[in-house]
Order: sequence, then structure tokens, then C-alpha cells
Amino acid sequence: MSNDRTLGGLAVLMALTLVAFGWGLAAPFAYEPVGPRAFPMITAILIGACGIVLLVKGGGETEPNAPGVNWGILGIAATLLAYALLFQPLGFVVSTALMSAVVARIFGATWAQSAGTGVVLSVGSFLLFDHGLDVVLPTGILGDLL
Repeated sequence: MSNDRTLGGLAVLMALTLVAFGWGLAAPFAYEPVGPRAFPMITAILIGACGIVLLVKGGGETEPNAPGVNWGILGIAATLLAYALLFQPLGFVVSTALMSAVVARIFGATWAQSAGTGVVLSVGSFLLFDHGLDVVLPTGILGDLL
């Protein structure tokens, strides 16, 4: 099986999962014309279409990963799981800073680069979403400081 067909099959499964979870989304009151279901459905259509293209197109044979790549993949997956679990208790800024720093380290950044990237990305994102777009994000342990 080719890398493209494997990715295409996974993309189609992801699209079907998005449809399954997103179909039942409904707001208790109508605050926007399309409602909360639109984003997962549009995303599912795009991911599913790309997956079908990859399944039909195919590609070359699967090549083994370079040494150490699998540990990086597992590290990022574990980091994202920890991020999901810590998002509410620690808050957006702290959990995003930690997640960004760990991912930067996995990709080879120094500790200083990782810490700087994590802080700038998390604070900048928080300011953009919370103050610029009025998206309420959890403040967690920083509480009223934000």
C-alpha cells in the first residue's frame, strides 16, 4: 500500500468522524445564520474530498521512517493528549506555552528558542482570540491576570 493511499484512507475516516460528531451540533439559540454545525461539515467535505483524491491517485510504495522519527511522532501525540487534558485546568496561555515549547524541542529547537516561542505564541494567540475576536478562552491558573 502506498503512503498516499494510507493517508487518503485515514482522511476519509477522519471526515466521517467529523460528520458523525458534528451532525448533532445545535445551538440552544440562533446566534449566527449557519449555526455551529457548518464548520465541522465544511471541514469534513474538504478532508473527505482530499482523501478520495489520494485514494484514487495512489502513489509509490511505503518507505520506512528515518531513525528517531517514530519517537518524535509519539512525543507529539502524547503532547497533544496532555494539552487536551491540561487545557481547562491550566488555562489557554499556560497549556499552549507548554505544548508549543515541547513541540519545538521535538523539532530540534534549543530550550531558549522553545520557551520564547511558547510564550510569544500563547500570549499572542490569547490576545488575538480573546481581545480581538471575542472568543472566550479559559484563563486557568492565571485567573484575573489576563
